[in-house]
Amino acid sequence: MPELTRTVQRAALLNALRTYPVPTISVPDYALLLDIGLAKAYANVRDGKVQVWRDGRSVAVVVAPLLEALGYPPTPPGPLSEAHASESSILGAYASALGSTTDDVLAVASR
Repeated sequence: MPELTRTVQRAALLNALRTYPVPTISVPDYALLLDIGLAKAYANVRDGKVQVWRDGRSVAVVVAPLLEALGYPPTPPGPLSEAHASESSILGAYASALGSTTDDVLAVASR
């Protein structure tokens, strides 16, 4: 049964990324999305096989080129498709996709 759980997690992550695009994801999320081990994911980062963003020692995988390489062009999220989406509706959309609060989204965004 653990394989089913990983498949469900992968599908949920892909759906969240396509519905509520974020600029970067963690290397463990990248590994989950590609269904590869963490060591292989970090090897891909080290070898330049995936586009990353670095901030000091932190590294994150850039989402847009990754989704495009997987054949999934990013789609605009529902709340952002409105002409005049407010900041609170955008934060709410991200929080909903991540299953967290808007305060958590703001904390991540401020890093």
